Amino acid sequence: MKRYVLAAFTFCLIIGFQNCSPHQFTDVNNSNALSNPAEVTPAEKVDVSQTEIVEIPESPYLESLLQSDIIAINPTSTFASHHLTINVKTGVVHVMDQNNETLAGIQYCLSSSDVNELQTILTSSKLCENQAIIDEQTNCTANYQFPYARLQVLDTKISLGESTSGCHKGPDLCGEQRDLLQGLIAHIQGDLASKKCEFQVVQQQ
Repeated sequence: MKRYVLAAFTFCLIIGFQNCSPHQFTDVNNSNALSNPAEVTPAEKVDVSQTEIVEIPESPYLESLLQSDIIAINPTSTFASHHLTINVKTGVVHVMDQNNETLAGIQYCLSSSDVNELQTILTSSKLCENQAIIDEQTNCTANYQFPYARLQVLDTKISLGESTSGCHKGPDLCGEQRDLLQGLIAHIQGDLASKKCEFQVVQQQ
């Protein structure tokens, strides 16, 4: 697992996510939070271990990794926005376009060790959220931070590491699990060229 922690730091440097730096997060799955309905958000009720799909959002870095494979199946393709969806159970990775439709003719498959690592991270993770108290006089930066991943759990989709401003940070995995998932995502993206499936797998609806 240490290699994924190291990869997470590399991921932060390449992508430039500000949310890779440590934040003060509180476990939103604890009894105190759940005992007060006013403090409970939809994210707090999500069981991360039930994640079915992990989405790697679009980014210039990901697009640069995909372009050669996309052009190979469509020589007239122009630069667009694509993201990846990873089936947690099978390890099959689909390329999705800006309309959230599967890109035909291109597909990746995770190794069994990567699938096991992903499942282990998710089954041992909980969601935390930033509980910092914001003073009314606080000047918040307007910078938006893209999530580094999105989790699809049944009918719920959770963005990890997303921030709408310097004062409002969305949920993320607690503690070391955040670093491990970021590291695994960095590893998957950086090694995409070697992960092409030997045969095409039909996407499950």
